[in-house]
Amino acid sequence: MEIENLSGLERALSKIIIVGHTDTGKTRTSNEDCILCLPELGIALLADGMGGHSAGEVASRTAIDTASAILRQTTRGISPHERLETALQAAHSVIREKSRHSIRCRGMGTTFVATLIESGYLHHAHVGDSRLYLLRDHKVTALTHDHSLLQEFIDQGFYTREEALEKVSRNILTRALGLEPHIVIDYDYIKINKGDRFLICSDGLYDMLSEHEIAALLGRSHDVEGTALDMLELANARRSTDNVSVIVIAGF
Repeated sequence: MEIENLSGLERALSKIIIVGHTDTGKTRTSNEDCILCLPELGIALLADGMGGHSAGEVASRTAIDTASAILRQTTRGISPHERLETALQAAHSVIREKSRHSIRCRGMGTTFVATLIESGYLHHAHVGDSRLYLLRDHKVTALTHDHSLLQEFIDQGFYTREEALEKVSRNILTRALGLEPHIVIDYDYIKINKGDRFLICSDGLYDMLSEHEIAALLGRSHDVEGTALDMLELANARRSTDNVSVIVIAGF
């Protein structure tokens, strides 16, 4: 999937490619991840749902459907920040409404990463512990900050990352769509340079691959489709205990 000759991108960028894949994994029986790639609109979305009795699947699908419907709308005069904020807040409200009216969906929620390419910039918003990475000049950098108890302990200096990974559950989120009455959405943007690679992924991927391995896979070729599939297959080969989702965005 690709966008040719995007009018809003810098002239140095002749093409943007967006490729995504999601997989149930080797140990789960259902997939609570959900992704959507709309390359013609410069949009990529990933959600990792949570909740018993298939409610995680409902939460992630609801978030993707609600946010994408808003992001597809005509946007004249509305900034990318406003578009993303409106989309994620709407998804949050719809999930909470469904949760209130269905015992099966009670307490469901989802992580969310949304990216929007406009005028040569990648705008991104997120909630939870799904991640957005950038590979630039052979160096990989996380552009998102996990909303998790593990990350809070690290940020507050209680543990080093290595200690926290041993002592703190990775699965306790401090923010997610649908869980609390009000949600704070993290937003930022970055100019896209020729040769940049972006990776959006769920924890089922990054728990299985080191940042060094992510950098090596993202930077090895122009085969964006093959890169996405190789990442997913490597996570599954290592017996990821979670669903695995990956979206790769490349600027040429």
